[in-house]
Amino acid sequence: MIAGVFHIIMANSRQTAQMRGILIKIFVLLSCLVAPVSLIKAHPHMWVDLNSQIVMGDDGMVTAINQEWLFDDFFSTALIEDAANHPQGIKTGLSAEVEIILDGLQAYNFFTLVTVNDETVPADRISRVEVEIRGQRVWMSFTMQLTDPIDVKTQPFSYAIFDPTYYIEMFHLDDAVVSFAGIVPDGCSTTIRQPNPSSEAIALSQSTTLDENPNQMIGRLFAETVLVKCQ
Repeated sequence: MIAGVFHIIMANSRQTAQMRGILIKIFVLLSCLVAPVSLIKAHPHMWVDLNSQIVMGDDGMVTAINQEWLFDDFFSTALIEDAANHPQGIKTGLSAEVEIILDGLQAYNFFTLVTVNDETVPADRISRVEVEIRGQRVWMSFTMQLTDPIDVKTQPFSYAIFDPTYYIEMFHLDDAVVSFAGIVPDGCSTTIRQPNPSSEAIALSQSTTLDENPNQMIGRLFAETVLVKCQ
């Protein structure tokens, strides 16, 4: 299903040029196929539960962020149905679908905004991709390598994982604690700061025209922020 939708999107790229990009177009079309039309009114339309972990190098610098995404029931159903049609089986099919997703996410820095002193640190690449079915939902994990290591001992930094258009709501699990992996300097801690959108932002998210005219800024207003410091 995803591959078919991808080709349809590419064939009609002129009509969809103002949309949010290949990945989000796929999400939109798939969600519309599996969700009742009456539910497609206001954002968000799709949900992802998150876990994340900060990766430190041997020198105590931040080099990467491990991420786990657990897709909602509707989107998971679409992925699983498509994966089941793969000639080499559902496991191979699911890996192929996730590869499409991650390819689309690359243009959006994998939906991850990392900032140090108000400067953005982009992703270099991803590695260690895994995918499996947990219950009825699709889970994937990957490591996002940073282009430049961050000296967290002298530079507190933050990151947020979100869809810029807020078509997808992405929150850490209720009991999630952002941990560290590797050589961790003394005094390091993390805090997940919850969003505090204004009444105007909430009203915009409920607009029925947001799908036709995506707002690339709204997602940040509804995103969690992970604050990291070592003192």
